[in-house]
Amino acid sequence: MRKNKKLIIIIFFIATIILMAVGYSSFATDFNINGTAEITGEWDVRITNITATEVSQGCDAGTPTFTKDSINFSAKLNKPGDEIIYEVTIENLGTIDAELQTIIFTEEIDGIEEINYTTSELKKDLNVGDSTTFNIMVTYVKNTEEIPDVKTKTLTGIIQYVQKENI
Repeated sequence: MRKNKKLIIIIFFIATIILMAVGYSSFATDFNINGTAEITGEWDVRITNITATEVSQGCDAGTPTFTKDSINFSAKLNKPGDEIIYEVTIENLGTIDAELQTIIFTEEIDGIEEINYTTSELKKDLNVGDSTTFNIMVTYVKNTEEIPDVKTKTLTGIIQYVQKENI
């Protein structure tokens, strides 16, 4: 009888464990989570035009050219006081707002003093769809007394727009 009692207790515990497992599984729910992330933004801040807007009489502005990230021009100035102004357009054709981070213009170190380069300011914020223009003025210094032996001076510039921080 004692063996039967132990057997009954063991069977009772096994049955209880089985019932608890079935009860737990009937009250448990699994959640399946699936997700995908995709970058849809597009960075496209670029140069879209360069035009000679003012050219002193007798000067040659050449045919300025541009790609999406560079411009080239070749100004031919005749006499002191001559000036050529190039207008450059930069547009934000992408889907990400931009802000101006860096502007660096350097003139050739060994260049002549009789040619001056000056630039106008650029728009700091260039939001999606916006554009900005700035001028590059090339001037043959007005009060030059002699024609220099070296007659060219090179300008190099970097303009950098970066992703605008969202605050």
